[in-house]
Amino acid sequence: MISPLAQQSRRNSKVHGLDRLFKKALKSGLFPGAVLTVATGGKFVFEAGWGGVTHVPWSARVSPSTVYDLASLTKPLAVALSAMGLIEKRKLHLDDTLGSFLSEVPLDKIQISIRHLLGHTSGLPAYRPFYKELIHLAPDSRLLEMKKLILAEPLVSTPGTQAVYSDLGFMLLGWVIEGITGKGLADAAQELVFEPLHVKGLYFPLTSTPAIGQISSKPPLTEAERKDLKDRCCDGLLAPTEVCPFRKRVVYSEVHDLNAWVVGGVAGHAGLFGTSESVAKLLLRLLDIYKGRGNVPNFSKGLLQEFWHIQGSGTESTWALGFDTPSPVGSTTGSSFSSRSIGHLGFTGTSFWMDLEHEILVVLLTNRTFPKADSESQAEMRQFRSLLHDLIREIW
Repeated sequence: MISPLAQQSRRNSKVHGLDRLFKKALKSGLFPGAVLTVATGGKFVFEAGWGGVTHVPWSARVSPSTVYDLASLTKPLAVALSAMGLIEKRKLHLDDTLGSFLSEVPLDKIQISIRHLLGHTSGLPAYRPFYKELIHLAPDSRLLEMKKLILAEPLVSTPGTQAVYSDLGFMLLGWVIEGITGKGLADAAQELVFEPLHVKGLYFPLTSTPAIGQISSKPPLTEAERKDLKDRCCDGLLAPTEVCPFRKRVVYSEVHDLNAWVVGGVAGHAGLFGTSESVAKLLLRLLDIYKGRGNVPNFSKGLLQEFWHIQGSGTESTWALGFDTPSPVGSTTGSSFSSRSIGHLGFTGTSFWMDLEHEILVVLLTNRTFPKADSESQAEMRQFRSLLHDLIREIW
């Protein structure tokens, strides 16, 4: 489905190249569908959808109003910005340590700072499949046990010495935010981020059905499940993310990430859902603040400048505070975005990149993990994103 805005943009013949790029990706099976939003100079210039919510012929077409699991975009958009809001309120400081907020922090982690967590230099590993242990526990005991497991996990490096992208670090950061605010992360993000920025359409859905304890060896979809999927996806309003062998069902309207799912669907590293337009509006409002064109409670130009500056001197890191910056080689921004760009990728096939120098924003939402999450499509997505961003820079 192509929006009126996209139809207007097609007066530019180069925009046809976007059609060709997306149609090629659809034909190869890279993703069932995708939504793209482009903004320049603080204004939307292109918004369009390609494909369907699944690969099957009866799937509804996606549109700019289709909701996607944003996956790790949760980290910058909900958690990092919530931390920023608390810093503005002087309830949190970047060099505060875990020991100030969480009980029973072991000695090797007691000096991990908020700055370390935001910049992925905490020394914590990237990921551990804790859900496999927690699935056997009663739902109301899993969260506490998850905290214990993460705090007991050995560090892979001394805090502040090495950049390792870490889901576990952002889970801890989410609990710090909850402890300070006295609210769940979903409510804290709403109060600290989405309401002040006047952004609707970003939310955390709770886990919709009880957890299931064993990995399934049965075929991924029964006839009844196929019918249910058809009924639920017929309106195209929400894209499923996987035919999940662990949950024994199509993952739809619940978080894809299993560590987030097993503790209820809301976590510091994953769980946020939204549309491309809602993501773009939030980022454009932040860009206005960064450029000195507006004031919003909980956010300031100076703090945005600090958060969007590369951290970890001596660690060869590309990470700012909760946001990534382009890699010197092989960046998904392609070759035409400036080094003064900030962005993030999500495992499900989501991403945003915003060039702060040229004021170009690109939000791409897909469900490339449907029906199966695999490393091959993850590598192909990196190449696709690079081509996409180069093409967008040619057009705008």
